[in-house]
Amino acid sequence: MLVDNRFYLLVEGEPDSPEISFFQTVTPLIMADTGANIIPQIIEVGSSSAFNAFAKVGYRLSKIHQTLPVLAIADSDYRTQTSKQQDNSPSLIKNKKPKILYWPRHEWENYLLEETEWLADWINQLPVKPQTPGRPSALRKSYKISTQPANQTQLDNFLENYFRHSIRTEYWECLKFNLAINIKDYPSVEKPANFDTQTPEEIKQWFDLQANQAQMVMTLKKKPVTLFEDIMQELPWKTWLTSPLLMDRKLARQHCRGKEAFLALCQFLAQQFEIHNFDQDLLIKDLLRHLASNRYSAIFQDLQSLLLPEL
Repeated sequence: MLVDNRFYLLVEGEPDSPEISFFQTVTPLIMADTGANIIPQIIEVGSSSAFNAFAKVGYRLSKIHQTLPVLAIADSDYRTQTSKQQDNSPSLIKNKKPKILYWPRHEWENYLLEETEWLADWINQLPVKPQTPGRPSALRKSYKISTQPANQTQLDNFLENYFRHSIRTEYWECLKFNLAINIKDYPSVEKPANFDTQTPEEIKQWFDLQANQAQMVMTLKKKPVTLFEDIMQELPWKTWLTSPLLMDRKLARQHCRGKEAFLALCQFLAQQFEIHNFDQDLLIKDLLRHLASNRYSAIFQDLQSLLLPEL
């Protein structure tokens, strides 16, 4: 039976993914700001590859989606602006396809990298416990051995050094990603033996050759002729590769892989401050609750900017 006010929003992740609670908390607040009688239905679909299948359900169940497309929130990853282009809303509704809205950052974890002040405060509030022989190895609550205070600058400096040292890895992941999303069943891409010393011009030759060879037999959609140039324009890769010290740490935090960077930051914190029973998932949930309660947080503001124009 069709209902009038159920609005379907598809998100990546599983039911127990920490970001799902954020969506469930924040989305109703954003939709309430419109004054419309809209009941958001947050559907976690696992991978973005399931968006199309779940969108058909939304179109079938809600009258709202006779005039508004089912929406989906996806990570930008290393997509170029060209690859994010979609059909207009009437066409999407007609074909029962979702309108995909991309986070302005690489993925939602990138927003966590902005919260170094909050993380420093969290560390400073942990209880300090001495190393006592015979103490049970698994206490439920996190605690630290170190008595040194944490500060925001210390965490910011770690992230800056992390991205400077991982720029070649990020670049390689970017190239692999853009080959994979354009070529169906693309075989694993083998990194050239001299990749770390190749110039951007030499890498372009390799990139185009890889893409063109595969497309002869396994085309999903034709690779844009300017794909490599588009990649190089998305971020100042050439400058970063040749002069890592010139890396813009704000751009890196926003557009390189946030999940891996946050994991590295957590590992640094656990070691630097000798934190026992460090639970990264619980930390992320606490941090997301903090961000959900602050309408001026970057992730709240960006989600609002994505959704409101579509309602």
